[in-house]
Amino acid sequence: MNYLAHFHLAAVVARQGGYDDEALLVGALLGDYIKGPLRGDWPAEWEVGIRLHRRIDALTDGHPLVSECLAGFPSEFRRYGGIALDVCFDHFLLDRWSDHALDNAPTAAQFAGECYRVLGAKREHFPVAAQRQLAFLTEHNVLCILRDWTMAAQMLARISRRLKRQNPLRDCAAVLDAQRPAIARCFDQLYPRLLEQLPQEFAH
Repeated sequence: MNYLAHFHLAAVVARQGGYDDEALLVGALLGDYIKGPLRGDWPAEWEVGIRLHRRIDALTDGHPLVSECLAGFPSEFRRYGGIALDVCFDHFLLDRWSDHALDNAPTAAQFAGECYRVLGAKREHFPVAAQRQLAFLTEHNVLCILRDWTMAAQMLARISRRLKRQNPLRDCAAVLDAQRPAIARCFDQLYPRLLEQLPQEFAH
């Protein structure tokens, strides 16, 4: 899952599990930047959010629905297909936002704005790499721009330039278009399962 899905799932778990919304949101961002065992070096509920981020990644990466979807990609894309799915899943979350809206029913734009506000207020406590990524997310409104399907390929082209190895993500638009129905089916089956399972696993 990409940033919007991680933040949305963190909000759902926080509200159903009695956690602090802002703390789990921070953990949802830091999950990409804090590695290794968690031993209390960060605020306790930040670490819950980091664990949640890791659990989301594990459930998604290892899910049979994801494996089945990736099998439909051309062979040269499969190594990087997980990255492509993460980005595309945010598109489908935006496209189906009203189906998964939180109890107070904010729009996706309102939710994104709150994420930027909360994380921006705490950014000085983040690792430098997380600060840079937050600045990028905010400047380019990454949480909302993927509503436009064509932005998925553009986002992956940007990611392609950051990867050390040669990869096919720079020219993935045609592949994504061909796989779009399969990716949509995967999201529509997988995301509700995460929404049901994760609050149970992280209940106080």
